[in-house]
Amino acid sequence: MKKLLFLFCLFLSSLVHAQTDSLKIAASEIFKDEKFKTTLLFAKEDTNGDIFTVRNYYSSVSNPKGYYIEHYSKDLKLLKRTEVEVNRNEIKGLFLTEDSVVLLQFQYNYKAKEYAFATLTSSKENFNFSEKEIYALDRNRINKYDHFGIRSEPEYNLHHNYNFGDIVESENGEFTALNLFTKTKKGSALLVIAFNKNLEKLYEYEFENIISLNEAENKSLQLQYFNMVIDNEGKIYFLGRVFNDKIVLEKKNAPNYYFILFSADKVSKKQQPISIMSNNIIRSLQLINNADKLAAVGLYTDPSTTGFFDNYMGYSGVVRFNLDLKSLATSSESFQPFSEKFMIEKYGKVKEKLKSSLSYRNTFMLENGDVIINSEEFWMDGSGDYVNANRIYKDIISCRISGNGELVWAKNINKKQNAWSLDNIPFLSYASTTKNNVSYYFMNAASDLKILKNNDVEFKEGPRLYLLKMYETGTFRYEKILYPDIYNAQLGLRFGVLLNKSDILVQAESNKKPMLVKLYF
Repeated sequence: MKKLLFLFCLFLSSLVHAQTDSLKIAASEIFKDEKFKTTLLFAKEDTNGDIFTVRNYYSSVSNPKGYYIEHYSKDLKLLKRTEVEVNRNEIKGLFLTEDSVVLLQFQYNYKAKEYAFATLTSSKENFNFSEKEIYALDRNRINKYDHFGIRSEPEYNLHHNYNFGDIVESENGEFTALNLFTKTKKGSALLVIAFNKNLEKLYEYEFENIISLNEAENKSLQLQYFNMVIDNEGKIYFLGRVFNDKIVLEKKNAPNYYFILFSADKVSKKQQPISIMSNNIIRSLQLINNADKLAAVGLYTDPSTTGFFDNYMGYSGVVRFNLDLKSLATSSESFQPFSEKFMIEKYGKVKEKLKSSLSYRNTFMLENGDVIINSEEFWMDGSGDYVNANRIYKDIISCRISGNGELVWAKNINKKQNAWSLDNIPFLSYASTTKNNVSYYFMNAASDLKILKNNDVEFKEGPRLYLLKMYETGTFRYEKILYPDIYNAQLGLRFGVLLNKSDILVQAESNKKPMLVKLYF
């Protein structure tokens, strides 16, 4: 009776917000004739509401075949389709101009013995793509790359020598930048290349002695690369961390590292250490920006709560640095601990810190400068190269940090999902977005939810679609989505793609055949 009363109260309170954030859904027809397995890679919506997509198709995850390039109307009616085969090449991005579709392709040119980026460009009206090489480099400058066409997410774990950092686009769509890890006489480097909206090169720089996070455990002292952003003027920023000696986060209850902020434009490049006053240990840090703001946000732990055996585990709260776009100087610093309420929500009792293995899913900077950090407890149980592994997706950890560094709210969403089969991965994890100061999370779960001792709910693996909401006040609501057109479909939320900052496009599966679904407000 108590559980029924609790759920009824949640239902009544959700009606208060129904008029302001009602979900809308558009669904395509089911592609009954497709023979291969597919997943959604990229999607863009133009000013007319038409949607262009890239989906990869494969006979098995390790045996990619090619890509479907598709054009849909705003109500997801398929207008046209063409294919690009995988042959020492893969699609790395999708861009739209007023009248053209542009694909960014990475490829190996066998005769020239070089890797190259090329554009494949076509008019929107008639798919007929022409290729143009925009950048090439000798094959000896990067580690051998032979995983063309295979998704790069960590669940697949087939990219043992993954050379790419980020491909980023400015908020106004005028600039794009990419980076990849290269080899030089002095060691490793990060090559950064910036382009205009037509993917014509504007500038490039090579930053020495930088390695990816995946390589950090196997390399001598160098700078760890974290992530990169680009502003509306075409200026790039990226973040790295340098350890003082061994790759250990702390020594004698103090940080054993420092962070460096890099920037570059077509005139020059520069770097600036991030000034940090606190002795708290920063576990992870990500750059995020909008039109006129740049910040680094992440998670930290209090060194007084850290023992010898948990040096790489545990989070005490959130950290934010506001950074000057021109000087790169730190204008403010904030470390905010998780509340007792959050810990009780997570563990049923107060604990010193969150002991989890977290992966970032996405971060959002709102118009007022607030930042939403979305992460998930994720790990793989297996041996060797983890090709045969149980991929485990547990609780969602979401935080909202104000522009001045205050922790507005932190929420632990209880869930349990796992997959041994790579074919099940798209339906696990979650997709998230923000709109009108509300954070939205979509997940698949069982029809019957488990009510925990603290009256919270736990979402267990299942086929039903749920919408979860976090309001600016910290109020949490959820609802089961029973929409006729997708009732028998399971949505591939792990690979959901944002359209126009807030809408989400996903590939779904109905009777083992694919379809596309748009979720919007």
